[in-house]
Amino acid sequence: MLRPAPILLLLLVCSPSNAEIYRWVDADGRVHFSDRPARDAERVDVRFSTSAGSNPTTTLGPGSPDEAYRGPYAELDILAPEIDATLTETDSGVPVSLRLDPALISGHRLLLLLDGSELTVEGAHTQFKLTGLGAGRHRLQLQIRGADDRIVAQSAPRTFELRQPRVPGQLP
Repeated sequence: MLRPAPILLLLLVCSPSNAEIYRWVDADGRVHFSDRPARDAERVDVRFSTSAGSNPTTTLGPGSPDEAYRGPYAELDILAPEIDATLTETDSGVPVSLRLDPALISGHRLLLLLDGSELTVEGAHTQFKLTGLGAGRHRLQLQIRGADDRIVAQSAPRTFELRQPRVPGQLP
């Protein structure tokens, strides 16, 4: 049977909080750092902290699937269809207009999430039409992904309603 005291002692000795860092300057004026003390080395006190109210995970991507996150882009948004717009279904499709500044960075790809399905925007076009949607409520979101398929930037989602066209003589 293992005894808890030696195991606990081993864990405390191996703990990163016990790691020490030493700094010294050699005869040529070069600064060195090590975990082992050298002659004339001084112990460096290393503390890790985040500023109040900061969230380190937000620097690497959006905090939630619905959060607008521009990443390296100054502007990233869906201009049309407007938020909560009610449109009539036509054969020509639903016009979509995107704002992206600067232009798509090399190695990034532009995606449109339509009702949870990913549609790649070929050629990074910012004006096009969506066809074959069908009547009902739809959700759009713009995403930019890196070569590793990680989300680099995304717009806030927006919803719109698509209605069937009225037949002539039909009352609402």
